[in-house]
Amino acid sequence: MSVRTMVSRRQAKLLYLLIFTSVSTFSFLILFRDSHKLLPHNIQLISDDAASWMRPAEHISHKRGFLLDTPHCKIPDLDPLDISVMQKIKRRGELLCFQKISITYTEGSVLKLNRTKIEQKLGGDFKYCQYQPIRRGPKNSDFVFVYGGVSNAFDHDILVPPENEFLRVHCYSHSDGKIATNFHAVVTPKEDVEHRSDYLFKQHLKKVAPKETYNVHMIGVDSVSRLHFIRQMQQTRQFLHEELQAFEMSGYNKVADNTFVNIVPMMVGKFVHEMGWNETMSDRPFDEYPFLWKNFSKAGYRTLYAEDAPKMAIFVYAKEGFHTPPADYYNRPLALAMETQRDIWSRDHHCVADRLETTMLLDYVTDFSRVFKKKPHFGFTFITRLTHDSQELAGSADYAYLKFLKRFKDEGHFNNTVLILYSDHGYRFGTMRSSYMGKVEERLPFLYLIFPPSFRNKYPQLVKNLRINSRRLTTPFDIHETLKDILYFDGAARKADISSRGISLFREIPAERTCDHAQILPHWCLCLEQKRLNANSRLAKLIGNAVVDHINAQLMPVSHLCAGLRLHNVSEVVQMESNEKVLRFSDTFHDVINRTVVYGAKTEAPVVYQVTLSTVPGHAMFEATMTYDPSVDTYKLGGDISRINAYSDQSLCVNNSLLKKFCFCLDTGHSPEQTEH
Repeated sequence: MSVRTMVSRRQAKLLYLLIFTSVSTFSFLILFRDSHKLLPHNIQLISDDAASWMRPAEHISHKRGFLLDTPHCKIPDLDPLDISVMQKIKRRGELLCFQKISITYTEGSVLKLNRTKIEQKLGGDFKYCQYQPIRRGPKNSDFVFVYGGVSNAFDHDILVPPENEFLRVHCYSHSDGKIATNFHAVVTPKEDVEHRSDYLFKQHLKKVAPKETYNVHMIGVDSVSRLHFIRQMQQTRQFLHEELQAFEMSGYNKVADNTFVNIVPMMVGKFVHEMGWNETMSDRPFDEYPFLWKNFSKAGYRTLYAEDAPKMAIFVYAKEGFHTPPADYYNRPLALAMETQRDIWSRDHHCVADRLETTMLLDYVTDFSRVFKKKPHFGFTFITRLTHDSQELAGSADYAYLKFLKRFKDEGHFNNTVLILYSDHGYRFGTMRSSYMGKVEERLPFLYLIFPPSFRNKYPQLVKNLRINSRRLTTPFDIHETLKDILYFDGAARKADISSRGISLFREIPAERTCDHAQILPHWCLCLEQKRLNANSRLAKLIGNAVVDHINAQLMPVSHLCAGLRLHNVSEVVQMESNEKVLRFSDTFHDVINRTVVYGAKTEAPVVYQVTLSTVPGHAMFEATMTYDPSVDTYKLGGDISRINAYSDQSLCVNNSLLKKFCFCLDTGHSPEQTEH
C-alpha cells in the first residue's frame, strides 16, 4: 500500500468524525449528550475511561502518552496489559520445590540438620550425613570441578572448615540407605583476601578519600523487558517503589543484541569489538580484560561473582570463560557440580532438592552481604535459567525476588548498599518478537537502582538528577559511569557532557540526548522520527476536531456551566514514527566478525500525531497526542491533553482541576459548583 493511499484511508476514517460533529452543532446539549454516539467505530476519543475524573483515584487508569518525552527522543508508553498481549502470555504462580527431600541447611559456616523434617518426612528414620567439598579443577578451568574427600559421618550440626566453600551432602537412613542429597555454598572470610582487602582499602581511603563507601550489588535477570516486569513481577515492582523508593530508569535502552554484548559495555565501558575480542578468540580466557569489579577489588572491596545455568554463562557460552576466578567468591564449581547431579533436579530443572535454583543464588548474595556487612564488598550476580526460555515463569520469579528484597531490607543491608536490579534485554524469541510491542520490549529491559535511605537525605541534588534521568534515554554505558562514581564517591552533582557516550546517572542527562549521542544503533533505537505536517491539511483539521470532541465529552457532566468548544485553528501537527530499521529488523548474526543485521518485512507500528490547536469560545490553546494503530485501524488519544495558555477567570464556575483547563464558563459570574476532584 502506498503512503498516499494509507494517508487517504486515515483521512477518510477521521472524516466521519468531522461530518458527525458538524451535524451536531445545532445544540451543544445534544453534542454533550450524544457525542459518544457520533463517533465512528475506529475513533477512540479517550485512552481509558470517559468518566475517570468522577471515580475514586484507585480506579483511574494511567492515560498513556510518551514513556520518554524529550525534544529528540519520544518513546510511546505502551500498555503492558494490552489484551493482545495478555491473551498470549499467562502468569505463573509461585514455583514450589517439594518433590525432593532435603534435611540439611546452613547458617553462616554451620551445616545444620533439619530435625523437624527428619521427624515429619522420615519418621525419625535417620542415621547420618557426610559431605564432600567441591573445588575448582586442577587446570583452573571454568569447565572443570573436582570433589574432595568424604567427611566423617555426622548426626548433628557441624562447623564447616573455612577452606570448604561449596559442599555436596549425602544423608542416610537406617532402613533405606541414601535418602537425600543437597548442595550448599558456605561464605566465610578468607585469610588472604582479608589481608589484601584491608590493606588496599586503607590505601583507597588515603588516595581517594571517598565521601561515602557504599557496598554494591548488581543482580541481573535474563530476558525481562520493562513492560514484562510490570505485568509479571508486580509484587517485586510494588516493593521496589513503595518500600525501597527505587529509581526506575524507564528509558533504559539496550545497545546490542544479546547478554554478552550488553554486559560488556556495562562492566568494561566499551563495545565488545572495542575491547579487542572477537570470535576467533573463543579459546582465550577473559582474565585480562578491565572489568569494573577489578576496580572495586583494587580499592579493597571483597568481590563476588555468581551465575546459574553454567552452560549458558555470559563468558562461557561459546567462549573460554576465566582461567583465574574473576572474584574472591565465585560459585562456578558449585554450579557445575549441581548441573551434573541429575537426580537432585525437579520442576523442569528449576528446583535443586527443595529449593529454587534462583533462590539459592539470591541466598548466596544475602549470605555474602551478611558476612561482610561492615566491610566493603561488591557483587555481580546474573540469573538466567528461570526467565530465559519462558516469559510466563517471570511470574514465578516474582516470588523469589520479592522474598530476597524483603530479607535484604529486614537484615539492614540496604543501609549501606547500592543495589542495581536489571535485565540485559527483553524476550528475543517467539512470535511476539515480530510485533511492534515485541520490538519495543526487546530493546527496553528493566532497570532499578536502590540507594540507602541516608543517601536521599544527604544528597538531594543527586536524588533530583536520578529522578530526572528516570525519564531520559539511558544505556549500559551510563551504568558503567555510575558505578565508577559510586566507587570514587564525592557527592558532587556535576554537569553532564552530551557528547559522552556514557553519562553517570548522578548527573542530569541532557534532554537533547539522541540515540547518536548514546551510540545506540538505528535498529536498536526506539526514539520516534519526527516530521512536521501541513497544519492546514485536511488530516490536521480532522485530528484537531477529534481532540475537541474528546474535550467536549469530558465537559458533558458540567454542560450547564461550560460552553461546548469548537476548533478554531490547528497551529502545528508533528507526525512521529518508528524508524524503518527497527520496524524491519529480523535478527543479527555474530557479535564482531562478519556481524550482520538481517532485515525483513516491515512490521505495522503506530503512527503518533502531536497536535497544537486553539478553540472557541475563549481561544484556549491545547496540545494533545493522537495515535493511529494500523493493526486495528483505530485512532486513540494518548496521555493527557495539556492546556498551554492561561485560563485565568474563564473557568471560575468549576472547581474540578481537570475540567478547569477545558471549561469556558457560560456565565463568567457564576459561582463555582462543587464538583468531585
